[in-house]
Amino acid sequence: RGYPILGTSPLDIDKAEDRAKFSSMLNELDIDQPRWINATSSEEIQAFITEVGLPVLIRPSYVLSGAAMKVVSDQN
Repeated sequence: RGYPILGTSPLDIDKAEDRAKFSSMLNELDIDQPRWINATSSEEIQAFITEVGLPVLIRPSYVLSGAAMKVVSDQN
């Protein structure tokens, strides 16, 4: 409709929120980052925990202010 949108551009939000895009950007800038996966099942998360150990951060993409993020410190 031709109205300007103020604030961060949707493309920049996508770059920050999409884990693969953000990781790729960090790699291009030669910035270290922790190991991560894009898990879609509990089994994938369990396999990742077995590989890297605890604690892990579970973080959904596209959430405001880190809502629903959890630090998992034990298997209980």
